[in-house]
Amino acid sequence: MKRLFVFIFMLSLSISLLAYSFFNPIGPALLPAAGLYSENTTDLTKDYWRTLDEAQILALKQQADFLVLPVAYGAELISKGFEYKLAGVSIWKSFYLVTSQEVNSIEDLRGKRIVTIHSPGQTGDLILKMITKQKNINFETVYVSSGADIIQLLATGKETMAVLPEPFVSLAEVKTKNVFTAKMDLQQVYAQLTGYPAMIPITGLFVSNKVPREYAQKIIDRYEQSSNKYFKDEFDKSIKFMFDLMDGKMPDPVLRKASQRSFIEFGKDKEIVLGFLKILKENGAISDYKQDMFF
Repeated sequence: MKRLFVFIFMLSLSISLLAYSFFNPIGPALLPAAGLYSENTTDLTKDYWRTLDEAQILALKQQADFLVLPVAYGAELISKGFEYKLAGVSIWKSFYLVTSQEVNSIEDLRGKRIVTIHSPGQTGDLILKMITKQKNINFETVYVSSGADIIQLLATGKETMAVLPEPFVSLAEVKTKNVFTAKMDLQQVYAQLTGYPAMIPITGLFVSNKVPREYAQKIIDRYEQSSNKYFKDEFDKSIKFMFDLMDGKMPDPVLRKASQRSFIEFGKDKEIVLGFLKILKENGAISDYKQDMFF
C-alpha cells in the first residue's frame, strides 16, 4: 500500500511538472476564456494577471506558456525580443464614446472636452488622435487613470464626455440610469478613417516559442472552442465566471450588456492586425512591431 501511495504521488508530481501554464487578465478577456478555465485537465495550469507590469514579468521570464494580452502591448513586447507569437485575436470590438449630449458625427466633437483612460497604446486615445490628425477636428483630451474614476466623474457631473472600453461603457449607463449612453461606436470611426473593417484587434492569445508546436495548437484549438462555442452556448456560465472572478465589482446586468455589445470571436486576420499595428506605430502608440509575429 505504501509503495502504491508513493507511486501515485510521484506520478502526479511528474504530471504537474509537465503541465504548461495559461495566464489571462482579470477583466473582459475572461469571457472568451471561460470554457478553457472550466476544463478539468492536468496538462495545463490556469492563472491570472492583474496589471501590465505583472504580464510583462510573466513574458520576460517566460513563466507563461500561453498569455492573453492586449494585441498592441504583446506586439511591442515581441518587437523588443520577447519570445512569443500571436496565435489569434478573441476581442475585436469594445470602445465607445459615452456622453449625455447629442452626438451624430465626429464633427460634433469639435471644441469638446473628452476624458479617456491613460495607458500604453490605448485604442480609444489612438482614435481620438486620428480624428484630430486626419479630420482637423480639435478637442481637449483629458487623461484619467482608470475607467472607474471616469465613471465617477460622469456620475457627479464633473465631466460630460468620455471614451471608454466595455464593460465600463455599460457600467456608465447603469450607474447614471442612462443619462450617459454610448453615442458613437469607435470601431465604425476607425473604419471610416482607415478603410479597414470596423474591427480592431484588441485582445489576443500569445504563445511562448518554447512550447512544442503540436501541443500549442491543441491549446489554441481549445481556446478557440471556448471563445467561439462555449461563450455562446454557455453564456450564463461565462457571465458568472467573470462576475465571480471580478468579486462582483461589475454587476451581472452590466456584464451581460457589455458582452452583447462587444464582438468576441477567435480568429486571425493578419491584414487587419498588421494594419492596426502600422497605424499605432505611425501615431506613436507603439515603437515597433514584427511582420512575422504570428504563430
